[in-house]
Amino acid sequence: METTPKKTNLRVLLIDDSELDAELLVRELQDSGYTVTPKRVDTAQALQAALDQSSWDLVISDYRMPRFGGMQALELVKASGLDLPFFLVSGAVGEELAVAAMRAGADDYLVKGRLARLGPAVDRELREAAGRRARRQADEQVRQLSHAVHQAPVSLVITDTAGSIEYVNPKFVEITGYTLEEVKGKNPRILKSGEVPAATYKELWDTIKAGHEWRGVLCNRRKDGELFWERAAITSIRNEAGAITHYLAANEDITGRRHVEEKLREQAALLDIATDAIYVRTMDRTILYWNQGAERLYGWTPEEVLGQKTSALFSQDIKVLEASQKALLEEASWAGERRHITKAGKTLTVFTRMTLVRDAKGEPQSVFSINTDITEKKQLEMQFLRAQRLESLGALASGIAHDLNNVLAPIIMGAQLLRDTVQTDTGKRLMTTIETSAQRGADIVKQVLTFARGIEGERVPLRPKHFLKEMVSIAEETFPKNIVVDTDIAQDLWAILGDGTQLHQALMNLCVNARDAMPRGGTLTLRACNVTIDETFKTTCAESADWIAPDPKPGPKVCLSVIDTGMGIPAGNLDKIFEPFFTTKAPGKGTGLGLSTVLGIVRSHDGFVRVRTEEGKGTCFELYLPALPAAQVAAAQEGGLEQLRGDGELILVVDDEAAVRDVTRNILERFNYKVLTAAEGGEAAGIFMQYHATIAAVISDMVMPGMDGLAFVQLIRQADPGVRILGMSGLGDRVGANTNTPWGLPMFLTKPFSGEKLLTTLRELLLAPRQSLPVGGGVQPPPGSS
Repeated sequence: METTPKKTNLRVLLIDDSELDAELLVRELQDSGYTVTPKRVDTAQALQAALDQSSWDLVISDYRMPRFGGMQALELVKASGLDLPFFLVSGAVGEELAVAAMRAGADDYLVKGRLARLGPAVDRELREAAGRRARRQADEQVRQLSHAVHQAPVSLVITDTAGSIEYVNPKFVEITGYTLEEVKGKNPRILKSGEVPAATYKELWDTIKAGHEWRGVLCNRRKDGELFWERAAITSIRNEAGAITHYLAANEDITGRRHVEEKLREQAALLDIATDAIYVRTMDRTILYWNQGAERLYGWTPEEVLGQKTSALFSQDIKVLEASQKALLEEASWAGERRHITKAGKTLTVFTRMTLVRDAKGEPQSVFSINTDITEKKQLEMQFLRAQRLESLGALASGIAHDLNNVLAPIIMGAQLLRDTVQTDTGKRLMTTIETSAQRGADIVKQVLTFARGIEGERVPLRPKHFLKEMVSIAEETFPKNIVVDTDIAQDLWAILGDGTQLHQALMNLCVNARDAMPRGGTLTLRACNVTIDETFKTTCAESADWIAPDPKPGPKVCLSVIDTGMGIPAGNLDKIFEPFFTTKAPGKGTGLGLSTVLGIVRSHDGFVRVRTEEGKGTCFELYLPALPAAQVAAAQEGGLEQLRGDGELILVVDDEAAVRDVTRNILERFNYKVLTAAEGGEAAGIFMQYHATIAAVISDMVMPGMDGLAFVQLIRQADPGVRILGMSGLGDRVGANTNTPWGLPMFLTKPFSGEKLLTTLRELLLAPRQSLPVGGGVQPPPGSS
């Protein structure tokens, strides 16, 4: 079991040509609680001298330096044979570089400017280095113990039924100092020390005369008068008729062992210091030794496990047990990952190293095991793999979104354009259905991009009661009939500024979790009310056992609550439920991303989440969102399409999608604009150069074949730096180099958009003052251009 390293003096060898960068690293370590003693070097010679002259706790190296590289430094440190944690730091670490560095032996890598991981990473590596040292010490102690066990001597003595000695082996001579000639014909009582009670000898003779084996410990005296202790096993020898003719004593001198046992007790105390679980078992898996590390990891005390079978305690995988046992017998060692169960029923993943211990005859006697808890490491590996899959999903979603948005854009704009031309009620309903379905598809694309790549949605004034009622309808139609859906929505509920798709997703995630928490049925309540957050509210939350994050900001809020009567959340899990990939559901039943997504959405809306729960009685999730002032709501409801009519301005529309181009032209012409169109950047550039004196604004797609939007914008700004440009794309997340807006353009539309949105944004653009920009300002040139 890993423990948090004590924050203490840290001797750090810094390999960096920049004194400023080295100071930043030292400061980060100091902020993490360490007292740092640093030394900076920037050449191979200086590094070698530092390794030879002083001892270090940690090495941190810049990846690229003028005269020396981080990978060269890693080779020198590894060649020195020193077990030092080694960190690489670079301005931009790519995946291939990181993998190559880790394979070469680096313990971690960090990016300059993002050093927040340095402290935790150092904590981790210092723990692992300490663990390795403890394991090496334990291995050395085991080798000493094995040597002592294999050198244990045994003497053989054969007597007749009267007790007269007939034979002793050389080990007897070595132990007692008597030769065979000196003891032959004599009784073993010549070895008596007077330290053994007479009752013990009577028990001995009664046992062996009855034909049974006697085992016990005797204190005898050598020829030179020195006392020694023996562990004796005495049994009878019978002839073919079954009559007892002799007695055989196999005696092991345990005098030295008594000293060894004392030493072993000292060594056992050292083994108890190790953080790993160390235990010794017999070949039939009976536990003989159990250190404190094992007690801490598994929860059982030595008294509870000694004499028990490991297979009955924590080993559940029979196939792995059999495979490891076979490898032990064939190769004398085995190492690998295993799943164990603790006393509390918790499942652990441990890395096990087992060594076979043989007796003096070379026969398998016992197994020495060292188990390291890698449960957290495996979870981190799984999270990393899931994060990689999400990254791939984001890239795939981005490409699909571009095509889908281009398909949906003309449908949404065209439906709005045609609505006024339809006279029948049936036709109007059909147009509304088309527009609603297309907008729903656009919302789904936006939701996928929001989740996969973190794209911010558009914030508009919202009435929460509308999507709450929609959520009630979905729950009543799709949830099991044994779940009753109830509502408590204030009639005067305030408006909020938010993304309806994202908030709908957050409520859906909470409702699904509530459903899963009530497998036998219950009541799901959706509640909404107006609240005002003040210091009293914050104090009440601090005094309760509720979970709340982030820190509540005072002011008027709309509180949206999802309440269930399910099983509740265990207190030990409350701090983990919002962590990505944490889930208590069965494999395949949940990703562990639902609540982390909820928290991310609420945070992006400048709100906070409060959780109240009680095991066996249910859970209440409360989303607090800032209320929108009434004046802003009224302003958002004012105006109409007629106010967006143009004054005959000439607009250049550029898009490779004919449908988008044609619908955009029709909308603009219908609202009193004149329109020129082009299918790609090269064609548009020619038109602009011919009519740029009369063109009031340019509306251009940014992703097109041939000359794309970036190159086109850069070209026309050379001719007219103050040209008004409205960008549009199905990929609205690419941020320009010199500005925080997509593609470096102050006005931008993400497809699909409504005709009203197009007209509103164009009006804002035309009313904005012309501003001369540096050629190419705010726009990244297309790849491969010079």
